[in-house]
Amino acid sequence: NLAAAAGGEGSSTGEPAQRTITMYRDGFVVDDGPYRRLNDPANAEFLRSLASGKTPRELSDGNVPGDIAVSLVDKRGEEYVETFRSFSGAGSSLGSATVTDGESSPASNTGRITPADYAAPSESRKGSDGKVAGIQVRLLSGRRIVARLPIDSPVHALVDEIQSSGAAGEDPYVLMSGFPPALITDLNQTIKEAGLSGATVTQKKQ
Repeated sequence: NLAAAAGGEGSSTGEPAQRTITMYRDGFVVDDGPYRRLNDPANAEFLRSLASGKTPRELSDGNVPGDIAVSLVDKRGEEYVETFRSFSGAGSSLGSATVTDGESSPASNTGRITPADYAAPSESRKGSDGKVAGIQVRLLSGRRIVARLPIDSPVHALVDEIQSSGAAGEDPYVLMSGFPPALITDLNQTIKEAGLSGATVTQKKQ
């Protein structure tokens, strides 16, 4: 039983973190994140772990195994139906974005990222929430990285991780996520608000 194996006896600091995986006919969703297809190579390792009864590595990022309790919801007889929540990364940013600290949030609400604005990664952009999200990023170069950030970090912090990889390039770019892929335009919203926890993000040339 995956939930029992992942949960163990719980951590010494409290109840284990609850994660929910909902399986559909052709894909799955982690918590309230984006829809992920079964035939996407990026999800192969995740699915292999599930098939062997193990907790997928991306769910245990920042936690010891006993701190994770995974619940599986079986909807394999159903097709996934897109909801408005899946588009929150782009839809919620159509209005004006409020930036309280100009130095820590260089990008605007257009989603266009200029690498020079992130020349010096700022630790102040990272959140402080104890729950850490694992986000897989497909770079223009073909390289893939996994960023691990507190879920209350703004998307700007994810951009810092991309720039720190050394493979982001020098030209302006945008980030896409979800299915169908949607442009992430509000870089001031948090990883949680953007639905990026456990998601796959793709770098696209502007």
